[in-house]
Amino acid sequence: MSYQVLARKYRPAKFQDFVGQEHIVKTLVNSLRDDRLGHAYIFSGTRGIGKTTIARIFAKALRCETRDENQNPCGECSACQDFDSAASMNVVEIDGASNNSVDDVRELISNISYLPSSGKYKVYIIDEVHMLSNSAFNALLKTLEEPPEHAVFLMATTEPEKLLGTVLSRCQRFDFVNATVEELKSHIIHIAQLENITFANSELIETLAKLGNGSFRDTLSLFDQVLSFSFGQDISEDIFAQALGIAKLSSIKTLIDSTLSENIEELTNTFNALISQNISLQNIVKSLLENLFSIVIAKDFNDKSRVLSKVDGDIFDRTTRAELYWVYETLAKDFTWTLESIIPTDATLLAMRKVALRHQIIADTQVEDSAGKPKAQVVAETEEVLPQSIPTPKPEVEIQVEEVIQEEVVKPHKIIFDDPIEPQEESREEIQEVESIQAESIEEEVVIEGPKSWDGFLQFLAKTSPVMGANMEQGNLIGDLVVQLDKVSLLIGYPTGAKVFFDHMNNQETLEKVREHLRKYFQVQEIDLSIELVEKKKAEETDFKSKFEINIENENIEKQNQRKEIEGDEMLQLASSIFNSKVDKIILNEDE
Repeated sequence: MSYQVLARKYRPAKFQDFVGQEHIVKTLVNSLRDDRLGHAYIFSGTRGIGKTTIARIFAKALRCETRDENQNPCGECSACQDFDSAASMNVVEIDGASNNSVDDVRELISNISYLPSSGKYKVYIIDEVHMLSNSAFNALLKTLEEPPEHAVFLMATTEPEKLLGTVLSRCQRFDFVNATVEELKSHIIHIAQLENITFANSELIETLAKLGNGSFRDTLSLFDQVLSFSFGQDISEDIFAQALGIAKLSSIKTLIDSTLSENIEELTNTFNALISQNISLQNIVKSLLENLFSIVIAKDFNDKSRVLSKVDGDIFDRTTRAELYWVYETLAKDFTWTLESIIPTDATLLAMRKVALRHQIIADTQVEDSAGKPKAQVVAETEEVLPQSIPTPKPEVEIQVEEVIQEEVVKPHKIIFDDPIEPQEESREEIQEVESIQAESIEEEVVIEGPKSWDGFLQFLAKTSPVMGANMEQGNLIGDLVVQLDKVSLLIGYPTGAKVFFDHMNNQETLEKVREHLRKYFQVQEIDLSIELVEKKKAEETDFKSKFEINIENENIEKQNQRKEIEGDEMLQLASSIFNSKVDKIILNEDE
């Protein structure tokens, strides 16, 4: 006997064999029991979900002479045997894709008036009915509206939206739902037990169910593919991955572990190994995001036992929930463009390396201002010039200013000594005294003149703590800054685009440092400080923007004004008229 594929071997033979379609089965069974039958039915849903199969069982039950108590066909009467012979004149099955012309439908209509050779009904099953042409549908309309009493139409389609509204209104429509992963898993396990097939672990069964995309036939076809590749009845992870051309679960786990633990070398090696095995990039990305999603959900419930096959337990414990959400969101967004880039493999690896280096990148970002230059440059240069082990006289500071046509840019301070000073050995007491004097000197230098304000505090913070100042500029003040006699109250907001900075600020240690700076600047003891993440919708309604965004907008406005001023220059206009030309583009020095 020739081999029969699993999808055909385990095709449902009665109504109760269907999984996940209880609403349809119950309706059809009740209509058979009460003899309240329609003349036309449409079964719609994804491929391989059981539309044609249930149409055949329903057609067989309609003609069966002795149905059982569950309204299933008996399989023994002459009508059932006639149906099983596949040569019945009373059950006509038509493929809409290959019989889609108006002539095919007219031929069907011409034969519909003949009574069945036996039994009460003559059933017409039209598969892929949406493939019929508009002319064929129009020819069928009158028959669907007023068919002979003995005729019943059962139509199946995967695209009901392509059917004419006049056709849909003449039929009872049943929408099949996709099978869930759990339903597919149970179906696979049931068949595996009947076939004496064993899987290395339950994760393989779950992966197979997910690859089926809600279709029983697709799932069993993949199951057959794995069995054809295997050498026996035991399915290992290697056999499973090679048969389906997908990434091994252990490899995806390594990618996740190395990304969360910032192991760049292991991440790169594992990714390149998967690519060299000819695993599709889409498959790697999909598996990675699916497993990350499961890890995020497990973190929400603080239950790592359910994802130990997807991530190392210690890494799961060390990684915060906010960080997991950020990692998933960032990768999901980045993968949308990396897969469409010129070199998708390199772009995808770069996106994953960026996420793995997230802490280092955040630290680097905090030290840089909007122009990409370190805010602590002046402080660093000063510390390099000042000897740390000797008392130094008060230096003369010469500030060099480079004049530019469009904008004045203040260059870093350069410190010049009148006379060179030879290093001298000093006692520990003298060194401490010098450090104290230098600290007092720095305190004096960062005093901000004028009334105390939020902008003034940011200026103060930029000089006393450049890193924290850069972090604070990613947010902004919400509402008013309330300054009382011995208390300051304020609420700082961060847009969702700066969530990384919000997460960095939202801990007691960092907030206490901010309060200490606020005490020094406002010279009060009590600080009422709160921070919150401003959702995008609320930010749009209240026109909330971070200080960084406002600075960028102001810079752009200033540049536009400078360009307009240059365009109106008399000499430039005169030159344009002489040479009969126009200014195509104005590039400011800072844009070069």
